[in-house]
Amino acid sequence: MGYVTSSSEPPAQPPGPIVRVPRSTEAARDWYDSISGWYDLFADPFESSARSAGLDLLDATAGECVLDVGCGTGTALVELARAVGPDGTAVGIDVADGMCRQTRGSLAAAGLEPGLVIAGDAETLPFRDGCFDALFASFVLELFDTPVILSVLAEWRRVLDPSGRLCVVALSRRDAGLTTRTYERIHARIPTLADCRPIYVRDTLLDAGFRIREHRLSSVWRFPVDVVLCEPE
Repeated sequence: MGYVTSSSEPPAQPPGPIVRVPRSTEAARDWYDSISGWYDLFADPFESSARSAGLDLLDATAGECVLDVGCGTGTALVELARAVGPDGTAVGIDVADGMCRQTRGSLAAAGLEPGLVIAGDAETLPFRDGCFDALFASFVLELFDTPVILSVLAEWRRVLDPSGRLCVVALSRRDAGLTTRTYERIHARIPTLADCRPIYVRDTLLDAGFRIREHRLSSVWRFPVDVVLCEPE
């Protein structure tokens, strides 16, 4: 994977619509529960390089309170917990109980506090306003159906300190070539397996009231990926 730093200006006109997500939250929860024990075997080779770029961009520091939205098996949360140290707090939330169990195991195996992992929906976070210095979301935002993405981001913004920051790593539709269009057709037919679909990451964050601080262009297995650091306007 390679990346370059680009300007924060979005395209003047988005190049086209994004496809919908034709499955329910309950179906997603059940699917991730069922694959939680072996998720990393097939997902980590795809996600790891872009996720690492996002963690580098977020740059969590000692003493901060950080939330990993859609923490999965805990790979990123382990790194965040190490970065914030004993004086900070790293919290994970995931819709699937199985993923939460895997995350607690990952934290314990790393010699870290295993208890700050919550099973819950990222659309309605169980946290007070402004309680986090930073939020991290890697291959999560594009799992939400199109009509709710802005409300999901509004909820993430609610729990973020006004001076805090959000890093989003997501499949991008900025270069909707043959590979992307083929993947979208597969997603429409088997949304459980091809669950992440490409979205316009920067445009969506700007529409949700965030200011882009830094944007890295990445690719994984020939799929465009956006790694975006932003902050509340």
